[in-house]
Parts: sequence; structure tokens; C-alpha cells
Amino acid sequence: MNAFKIAWLLFKNNLRLYQFYLAVLTVSTAIYYNFLAVSYNPYLQVLNEQYVFARTASSLCSIIIFLTIMSFMYHANNFFYRLRYKEIGTYMLMGIPSGKIGAVFALESMLLGVTALVIGLPVGVLFSKLFFMMLGKAMILDTQIPFYIPVRAIGLLLLIMAFIIMVMGLKNYFVVRSSRLIEILNAAKKEQIMPKIKGMRGIMGVLAIAGGYYLALNITDLPFDMQMDFYQTTVLILILICCGTYLFFSSFLAIVLDRLMQNKKLIYRRSRLVSFSNTLFRLGSNYRSLSMTAILFAATLAAFSGSLALKYFADTNTAIEAPYSITLFDQDEAARQKAISLIEASGHQIIARHEARFLSGEVSYYNGTTQRTEKCLITSFSEVKKSLAVTRPDNYRQMLKGLEPQDNETVCIPHSNLVFSGVSYVGQDFVIQDRTYRLTRTVRIPFIGELGAIGQYDTYVVSDKQYEQLKQNLEEMSIYGINITAPEQSLPLVEKIAAVMRNPRDNLNSYAGQYQYKYYLIGAFYFMGLVMAVVFMISTFSTMYFRILSDAIMDREQYKILRNIGMTEQDVSGSINTQVGIAFVLPVLLGLMHGTMAIQALESFIHYQFTVSILTGAVVLILVMTAFYVFVSTKYKDMVIKGWESHEMA
Repeated sequence: MNAFKIAWLLFKNNLRLYQFYLAVLTVSTAIYYNFLAVSYNPYLQVLNEQYVFARTASSLCSIIIFLTIMSFMYHANNFFYRLRYKEIGTYMLMGIPSGKIGAVFALESMLLGVTALVIGLPVGVLFSKLFFMMLGKAMILDTQIPFYIPVRAIGLLLLIMAFIIMVMGLKNYFVVRSSRLIEILNAAKKEQIMPKIKGMRGIMGVLAIAGGYYLALNITDLPFDMQMDFYQTTVLILILICCGTYLFFSSFLAIVLDRLMQNKKLIYRRSRLVSFSNTLFRLGSNYRSLSMTAILFAATLAAFSGSLALKYFADTNTAIEAPYSITLFDQDEAARQKAISLIEASGHQIIARHEARFLSGEVSYYNGTTQRTEKCLITSFSEVKKSLAVTRPDNYRQMLKGLEPQDNETVCIPHSNLVFSGVSYVGQDFVIQDRTYRLTRTVRIPFIGELGAIGQYDTYVVSDKQYEQLKQNLEEMSIYGINITAPEQSLPLVEKIAAVMRNPRDNLNSYAGQYQYKYYLIGAFYFMGLVMAVVFMISTFSTMYFRILSDAIMDREQYKILRNIGMTEQDVSGSINTQVGIAFVLPVLLGLMHGTMAIQALESFIHYQFTVSILTGAVVLILVMTAFYVFVSTKYKDMVIKGWESHEMA
């Protein structure tokens, strides 16, 4: 019987063992196809700018999925190799050359990959219509995306998956071929070696993580006058966090567990001695997967909470960029009346009108290196208060608290299209029209909006008294805002109003225009971010699943001996729960901290608080991980207590 026939028989006989592996790989393949299909769908390409956003998001996600599939298959194949030690040893005892055994297992792993591809590709094609419908809804596209099967996307997927399957097959071949019979037969009885306690490496790991956190929290005001931009700082943070996580699990955790093992009151309660000693002695081989689990969980939290944060940002920032449904600037009374007539004839109802007044002036301040002078807008607290009463953003009453400046103070409203913040200037002296004011606060609230003529200037709020004095030497200007019903559906109306205006490119702003643009830009990343969160979570599950159950293979003989000397099934169950709990809690907690810091860095750079997004993501993922912990613990007990003879060939 040739190697392929043997591999085919083994594949069929072990399908139950491969259920989880095939399910994950099939889902990943289906998702991978849909991300690749975005780049080759001709019905998306006609959307121009929106297509660029969607293609950029899908390309980034495609790269991440490629790396995720590689990591998943690597850990899974290591698990299957350990699980089938006895089977491989039996074949060697029968005199079959290790090269032929390696070829059999390589072919079997390739059959698994081909099966997942054969199932996953049709599933991806079948659900591609739903995928594109959800993507279109997230980006609020007006056009219907017809069902289309891009041949180039299928070809690229087949090429990439063929490469991955071939690499994993060769890996399995060389792993089995290099195996030694004596090592396989004594694998379960192999003496566990206490890992070397490397205190300096452990301390370096903690310091690296702390340094990464510090930079993340101070990303807009780097210490020691570090001359790095946002992207360079982000790369440095990622390097510090990844290296710190690696050193934490390889060295620092060993120090902690070693100290805990010396605490007799703690360690000798119930069955903790077995759990803690197993965890400590396995660190030498498990620290890489523990590090990977923590990083994957952090990526899951960042993708999920980050997507929620982007959605919140799009919803909230649209109101800041377009405080009114329709905003007119530098228009005479005749143009205003024409706009109102068009609104009344459109079917939209006018809810409110407001004229916000302000001055155009200059501000000077010290930006850390030089004295800078730039154009600005100046308004009074009363004007801001009246404007907020009309626009009524969420918590607008809370916005007014602490906003009113004294005669020697000013509050800055950054221009609406400012996404990234710079260094905070709160507490510094600002000179506005030759008068000195202390900047007390910087706050993002709707006021001017995204107008081409004046929307790029910061607005400074002064007291009513100071405003009246400044107005004597400056020309007062105003914007005319109109709020209507269903503003997000008013784009045709806005186009009609633009036709009767003077210079609408600079003097007209609308909620509909800003709303659609924001969702073109953010909608693709929001939807694909949620999908990537699912992919990261699956990868986290698979990494933990195969690593923990690999430990179960090594623990079967140990727990069998402990049962023989009087350890009850309840004690074994408690020990397993503790051991699996340690493997869950430590990576999840560290990943939770990493992900939270990633969102905090985003908060520091974007003028928004994403507390709700972080809490929502953390709660959802912790609940999911708790359910998965119960599932893996049960599997572990089945292997150790009940045995898993049906999965062993010898």
C-alpha cells in the first residue's frame, strides 16, 4: 500500500479528531476569500473613493488572516504530532522507515488543508453576497452590489492556500522523519526539567511592558524630547510590548511561580501543588504559545473595541463637522430665502434655525519651540450656549459645565476636521488681538463645522464682555444653520441648494455630506474590524485549545499515578480546573491590559473618550473566554480522567 492510500485511510479514520481543526480552517478560508474578493469586484471599483477605503481595509485584513492561518496550522500540527506519538512509534517498531511515515503524515495534513479549502471556498462564495450586503450597509452605499464571483480572487486564494498547505506538509514530514523511536516511546515518561530562573530577563520584560504602556499613554507628549512621529512611536510601542510579553512568560512568570511554590500555606491547599508545578515545569515549552495567546487576545480586544470606537467616532464627529443639517456662510438674505423655499418644497420639515456670530482675528502662542501666530475665530460664551441649545448634541448641558471663561481666560474649540491632537497647551498664555488670555480648556463641541472658507481655523471662546470689546475693532460674521427632518437623506436637496448659492464649495456644509463621507471612510474599517475580531478570537481559541490539550497528553500518565496512590476524581478535577485557569487567566489579563492601552493611545491622539467601547469589548470577550474555559476544561478532563482511547491508534 503506497503512502497516499495510507494517508487517506488515516484521514478518514481520524475525522472525529480533526473536527475542530477543519471547522476553524474552513471558516478562515471562507472569510479569506471574501476579503480577497473586495479587490477584484468590478461593481465596487466604480465607487471610486469609497472603493479605495474598502480595498485598503480588505488588504490589511487579508495579510492578517494569512499570518493567522499560518500560526493556527502550526500549533494544530504540533498538537496532532504529540497526540499520535504512540501511533508513530508503532509504525517504527513495525520497521517502516521514518521517511515513509513522514510522507504519510505530510500527505494526511495536506489532505486536511485541501478538504478545508474545498469546503471553505464554496462556503465563502455562497456567503459572499451577504458579506457584500453587510459591507455596503456599513458604508451606507446607495448602489446595490450584485452577486459576482471574481475568478482572480479564487486563483489567488488557491495559490496562497497551496503555499500554506505545502509548507505545513513539509514541516510535518521533517518533524516525523527526525523523530527517534526511543524518544517517542518515552515521551509520556520524560522527566520535566525545572526552567532556569533568569531574574534579569524577567525584570527587563516587565520594564519593556511598562515602557510601552508609558509611551502609549503619552504618545502626544513623548518624554526626553524624543523626536519621533506617531507611526514611529507606534512601531516602538509594538516592539516593546511584544518583546516584554515574550520575556514576561519566559522569565518573569517563572520567578513568580517559583516564589509561590515556596509558600507552603498557599501551595499545599487542595491540589494546587500539582497545578502550579505543572505550569512552572512546562514554561520552558509553553511560554511562546502563552505569549502568542496574550498578543492575540490583545489584538482581538483592540479590533473589537476599536471597531466600536470608530463607529462611535463616526456618529459623534459627524455632528461636530456638521452642527446643522444645512449650514450657509457668506450668503445674502435672498440666497437664504431660496434655500428655505427649496427645503419646504422637498418634503423635509424645518425643525430649527439659528445664526451663530463670531469674529475673525489672530492668535499667538508658544508651541514649544517658537512663537506661532495664526488666524483664528473668536466667539462669546453666550453664542456657544445658544448654538448648543439648537444643535443639542448628546450631553450638551454637561459640555457647558466649566466652559464659561473669565475675562482673562479663553477656551479653545479645535477646528472640526482635526482628528489627531498635538501637545496640550492648557495653562499657557495665548495672545488674541494683542490681549493676553490663559487657555483653560480644549473641548470638541459643534459650532462652526466643516466649511471650506473658515472651517480650518480654531475657535476661541471668550467672556461676553471681552467679546463686545473685541468686536469694536473687528468685523462680525455669522453662519446660518438650518435643522431639518431626516438630514442623512437630504443629499439631493443639498445639491439643489448648492445650485442657487454663491461659491457653495467654501460656503455650504451639510450633515448628509459629512455623514456619508465618514461612513465611506470608517464603515469599511468598522465592518472588517468586527470580522477581524472574530478571526483573532478564533485564532486565540485554537492556540489555547491545542496548547492546553497538548499538556493533557503529557499529564495522562501523571494523573493516572496520582489516582493510583489515592487522589480522588474530584481532586484531579480541581487540579485541572486550576491549571487550565492559570493558562487562561494570565494571557487574558495581560492581553486585556495590552488592548486597553492600545485604545488609550488612540484616545490620546483623537479627541474622544472610548471608555464605553473598551468596557463593552472587555465584558463581551471575557464572557466568551469564560465559556471557552469551561469547554476546554471539560475536554482536558475527558483526556485525563476518562481517557481518549478513540483518538489513539495504538
